[in-house]
Amino acid sequence: MDELTRVRELYGEPKPDPVLKARVGALLEAEARRRLRRPWTAAVAGLAAAVVAAVVIALPGGSPGIPVPTPEPSGRSILLAAAVTAESGPVQAGAYWRVRKLVRQRYPEMLGGGENRYWVIDPRISEQWVSRNGKVWAGAVSLGAEPAGPGDREAWLQDGSPAEWPGHQVFTAAGPSTLATVRGGVAFSMAGRPMTFAQIRSLPADPVALRAHVAEIVSADEGVVADALSGLLWSKPSPSDVRAAAYRALADLPNVTYLGTQADESGRAGAAFSFTLREPSGLVRRTLIIDTGNSQVISSTTDAVGVKNDQVELVLEAGWTNERPSAPQAPG
Repeated sequence: MDELTRVRELYGEPKPDPVLKARVGALLEAEARRRLRRPWTAAVAGLAAAVVAAVVIALPGGSPGIPVPTPEPSGRSILLAAAVTAESGPVQAGAYWRVRKLVRQRYPEMLGGGENRYWVIDPRISEQWVSRNGKVWAGAVSLGAEPAGPGDREAWLQDGSPAEWPGHQVFTAAGPSTLATVRGGVAFSMAGRPMTFAQIRSLPADPVALRAHVAEIVSADEGVVADALSGLLWSKPSPSDVRAAAYRALADLPNVTYLGTQADESGRAGAAFSFTLREPSGLVRRTLIIDTGNSQVISSTTDAVGVKNDQVELVLEAGWTNERPSAPQAPG
């Protein structure tokens, strides 16, 4: 049993959202009224003109009637619906902000020898705890490296199925669970700029003002702005009105693309959005999957140029807790 199956069993199968259709329908009506007042950019309008599904209405006696086209919700409408859910959510309380995630990261070098080379994934459970006074703890447990895909597995088998590779700190066996205080560590950051609890709490709750404020902080292109805004959705203890503003700001960024419904690597389904940004290592594409029922980000995937799923982060928990920091345990 691999770690994704264990995570799925531990955290359950994805649940359908019975109210999403009604909520998105209401937002679509509001969006239609807004479009009568102002034009929208062509790139996002292309998303709004999405795929049309036909719904057959049965006439009396069971005779099929004329198919009535029902438009799929646009990405913008879904983000606006997520904003409504975010700002109406309960106020969270606790002594520690904790983010627990399963990180599946491709080892940066191909392993093996000669022409028989292959990629491996080094999965781990990672946790960060931050107290309200800014003290930071970091915990991790390695789940054991594995070949990245079927072709990599075949090459690994041809290589003799090694459990370790001399000169590389990567092993197929699970590692020990650790927890350490991060001395002088930065609790939160935005595009590499340190942030405090107070700075996060004081962020603007208006989407236009928030976008401008973030752009001033990161001093970069819209890709980095989108990345910074998305971080406010799950990796930081953003107040509910700030999370809602971040969703609304993302809805109006032309470089944010709606990809439709997708499942993360553990099988949880949600609305997928992507954008590109330039990092020190080069151009990357970030893809977020959002649970439309609770507006929570459940997955963040980074694709480097020419490398698919270079890093996948499955968000297992993100929120306030009164539990004290402890070393993370592997799903079992």
